[in-house]
Amino acid sequence: MTQAEMNLAELFAREAIRELRVAYSTGFDTIDEEAVRQNFASDIVCAYPAAYGGSFEGADAVIDLFRQTWEHCQGPLDTLHLIANHSITLTGPDTAKGHCLLLDLITRQTATSPFATRGGHDNPLFLIGRYDDEYVRENGRWKFRRIALTALWPERH
Repeated sequence: MTQAEMNLAELFAREAIRELRVAYSTGFDTIDEEAVRQNFASDIVCAYPAAYGGSFEGADAVIDLFRQTWEHCQGPLDTLHLIANHSITLTGPDTAKGHCLLLDLITRQTATSPFATRGGHDNPLFLIGRYDDEYVRENGRWKFRRIALTALWPERH
């Protein structure tokens, strides 16, 4: 493979990984379980802060957590995951790692939901966080092997 072909392959891989992050966020926000699930490697690990459930291994465990969250949604797009500053490092032909920032918004809030923001509808910002990810290419498609979320604001207990 020439240097130009290698650079092009790296660009395609990076773009596919960026699309993976978008597909995951869109799937979560539209309450599309299958869209979320197809982005997970067979050995997915999701590590969230304790206040958001802790760590989960395997797609079924992660999806169960998400179902509990979706029960509090009135419908699609009650949550919006906005991703910024996505950085990706290819670590091998079928592996990569990366990080990005998260602004998590709640667009419709109810008094009985455990997911609410300070100020309710006057302030939809639920949290500011950072994702640290590991990616793997399985059967030609990039997937998440590990997702670790650090909640930067606000502090929750």
